Amino acid sequence: MMDNVSKLSAAMGKHDFASLEDHMQYSAQTIRPLMDKVREYADALEGEIADDFWPLPTYQEMLFVK
Repeated sequence: MMDNVSKLSAAMGKHDFASLEDHMQYSAQTIRPLMDKVREYADALEGEIADDFWPLPTYQEMLFVK
């Protein structure tokens, strides 16, 4: 997971785009797939770790506020 977080962080640091269209394409083709990879790991971890130890709101908690 952390390897993909590092790649995502580096990708998000890129700011030298010729146009808004280029920036949008980069976001869609590079950043979004990396975000999806990180989310796969986070979703799996959320199901394995007890709520007491999970520092973020779970998906269930965001949908149905306690």
